[in-house]
Formats: sequence, structure tokens, C-alpha cells
Amino acid sequence: MATLREQLADDGIDAVVIWARGGGTVERFANVQYLCGHYPFFPIIRDVPGAWADRGYAALVVSQDSAVLCSDDRLSEPHAVTDHRVLDVGNGETLGDLIAAVLAGKRRRIAVCGTDTMTARQFGHLEKAVAPVCDGELVFVDDLVERLRSIKSPGEIALLEHAGSIADASFRAALEVLRDGARESDVVAALVAQATRRDAVVANAFVATFGADADGSLPDGAPTWSQRVLRPGDLFTVDFSGAYRGYFFDLARSRVIDRKPTDAQASAFALAQDSVNAAVAAAVPGATVSDVAKAADELLRAQDYDFAAAEFQAGGHGLGLGFEAPWIRAGDPRPIEVGMTLALERFVIRDGTGATFERNIVVTDEGPRDLYPVIDIWSEN
Repeated sequence: MATLREQLADDGIDAVVIWARGGGTVERFANVQYLCGHYPFFPIIRDVPGAWADRGYAALVVSQDSAVLCSDDRLSEPHAVTDHRVLDVGNGETLGDLIAAVLAGKRRRIAVCGTDTMTARQFGHLEKAVAPVCDGELVFVDDLVERLRSIKSPGEIALLEHAGSIADASFRAALEVLRDGARESDVVAALVAQATRRDAVVANAFVATFGADADGSLPDGAPTWSQRVLRPGDLFTVDFSGAYRGYFFDLARSRVIDRKPTDAQASAFALAQDSVNAAVAAAVPGATVSDVAKAADELLRAQDYDFAAAEFQAGGHGLGLGFEAPWIRAGDPRPIEVGMTLALERFVIRDGTGATFERNIVVTDEGPRDLYPVIDIWSEN
């Protein structure tokens, strides 16, 4: 919180409203949880005028002399705050009303962080509610807290390491299921079951299978897996992510079902894995995000990788309370620093098949290391 206040002073901002969306999801809650430990767990439901509003949302209002949580949860016990104001959900009070009351009394320069978590109605109500005390227009600072979050504390790294151990257990369970006759949904069920038993929340399981009866295309609509039966020689891929106490794992793996990989399959996987390993090797203190991206990109370019067809226009991202900055792209001059945690990934589609690979690392004084040695199910072929 002290570092945040220093940043506010440097930017000439008197107060910032940090917005969060929870409601049972594992996205967009992170800035408020990071700063005060609060998660808005109530399901996000449509407002009913005169009855309730803003269920499943929260806002933290930070100035130089106070930090006030505004939420719909009277049982929450936030830390590092000076006050906790709770919505009167019985009369339709909104978070904007609470925020206006917190900021009442003097004009000031006000910023808002987390506008991607807000509905248009919420932003409009907030803008109207703070207009009497806002000096000029609201300032948008959506990356303000994310900049602080990119360098992890030892406690955060320990949580990320534990999250990695959950991913490892999940992939080991999936390996037992990945056989001729299993369905894609059976594999996902094994992944999810292990994660759930270890107190993790599953975020995504993106599945693509390449084979005689599968071209890697996804079903029309959620989920991304299907009841497709896996056959010998199919190349199954999954990008699996979830969170333990808010802190994420994000790992992608590939496996050929009950056969030795073909040359095309082996080539696709080798390119995915080699490019990720090149990026990992480049993620050393003193390098830049661009250096990390270029290490992978140059290897891919030498193998005629089709960047235009890539399903994700980056070689990875920061990892913590979600998928976050830095985004691994050439041209980003941000330095790689000790304490950064990164998910470095690549999906390669070529010659009628495809494969994916991903590692989650932490940058140390000695260089990068895996947060946890998660099993590579390809090597079990």
C-alpha cells in the first residue's frame, strides 16, 4: 500500500478507485485482493432497482491518508484498510454511492483502476457520483496496481510453487486416462478432479486434438473439449490453468495416443518446446522482455513458423493473481527483474498437425527456474 501511495503522489493523483469483479470467477478480482485480501464472492446477478445492485463487485478507495473497502460482504475481514463500508443491498444502494460518501468533502484529482471489470452502468454511476468532488475528468490508470504485482514476494512465490504442484498432480492423473478409447472430456475430468481435490479453482482447459478424424478445431461454443473418442496416433493438446488461493498455474502439454509420434508430430512439438526453452534461457536479470520474445521468435522464424496464424500474439505473460503484465512481445523494453514470474508458451500448427508446450518460471539472481517441475507428458511417449 505504501508503494502504491508513492506512485499516486508521483502521478499527481489524490485518490484512486480500484474496482474488482468476483462473483465466483477467477479473473478481474486481483487488484483488490492483492492490496487488502478481499474477494467479492457473491454471484454476479443483474441489478434489481430498489432491491440490490453491484452484487459480486467491490471497490477499494485509496488516498494518502486512508484506504476504504466498499463491498457487499459484511463478513469480510480485509487487511490494510482504515474502514470497510458495506452496501445496504435492501434499498438498492450502489458502490458508486459508497465511493461518493468516502470522497465527499473536498475536490481532488481522482483516478480509476480496473475499468475492464465495470459495466457501462457502473462507470456512468461512478462518474456521476464523484462529479461534485472530482477535479477534472476521471483519470484512467488500469495498469497501476499490475505494475506493483509483477514483482512477487517470497510468500507469493511459495503460493505459485504450490499451484504448480497441483498442476503436476493433475497432469499425472490425466496421463493415466490418455489412452485409446478415452474421450476428451474424460481427460479434462481427470485434470479438474485432481485440481479440485487440492483446493484449486479451475480457470480454463483449452483442448485441441489432431488426428485422422480431428483437425484441431474447437467445438462451436463452450466447452472447448468434446465427447470425441481418442484413437491411436491422435495428438492431444491441452492448455490447463487454475488458481490456488488466487495464485495461478498455466501449463500446456501435448501427447500422442498409444503410438510413436510421426515425424510431423515430433517436429511440431520440438519447435514448440525448443522455442519455449529458448525464451526461458533468455529470461535473466538485466535482459528485457523484448530479449525474451526475440529468443523464441528468432528460432521460430528460422523454422518458417507462421506468426500470422498464431492463436496468441505473444510468447507468454506474467503469472500471479491472473494472466498479467508483462506480455512477452518483441519491442517491449521493460527489464527482466528478480522476482518476476512468467508463463512462457507456444502453440505450433504445421504440416496438418499441432502441438503446444508451456513453462511457468520465476526469475532469480542465478537466472530462471521452474516454479515447479511439472511433468512433461510428451516425454512419456
